[in-house]
Amino acid sequence: MNLTGYFSTCPELKTLYELVEQEYITKNPVHHNWTHAQRDLAKAIYLGEEEKANMKIVIAGILLHDIGRLYPDSGKEHYMKGAEVAPDFLRDAGFTDKEIEAVVHCVKSNGPRGTEEPETLEARICYDVDFSCSAGYVGIARAFHHFMGEEDMSVREMVEFPKERIIPQKHLSTEAGKRFAEESLRRAGEFWKALEREFHEEERLIGEIVPDYKAD
Repeated sequence: MNLTGYFSTCPELKTLYELVEQEYITKNPVHHNWTHAQRDLAKAIYLGEEEKANMKIVIAGILLHDIGRLYPDSGKEHYMKGAEVAPDFLRDAGFTDKEIEAVVHCVKSNGPRGTEEPETLEARICYDVDFSCSAGYVGIARAFHHFMGEEDMSVREMVEFPKERIIPQKHLSTEAGKRFAEESLRRAGEFWKALEREFHEEERLIGEIVPDYKAD
């Protein structure tokens, strides 16, 4: 089912979508922006339907999984700040207390660096969607956009950045997630290794001619 279909059967989701969209447009972040949320939303619907998850929780969870990034001055990790602000969005959209609890768990277990292990199927779907953002060549391009655009990194800093922050040393948690992203994650891992080798080889060759050269 596409998003319009879910809106027609669950008006709370349409309200939540509009509330979250407005927040993203108002805050206007560089990388983790509204189009990023929409991409993750489509992936979540694809995986959630395949796994026969509760799609109301999946859609709400993925809409709010990065909401904490819109409050960078909070001093908290985005999934912790997200868990604080998500209930307000959900209540305003008409979600029940039980549904809010389920969605907040999705936010807290967001991706491989969340504070909770994803215990529900819906949280595992959201986890796998976030994990797969760094998959494939498009995922690589978006990693550069994120770290260079939001964190002002140089090529050297990208090369030397701990790759487990980009492709964490954990595993996808659903069979649908594995089918969707496992091979693409493998290709991305090979790219980062090849980039590191080429970068240092170039630095070595240039350094033999220009001794004080240090690649940026």
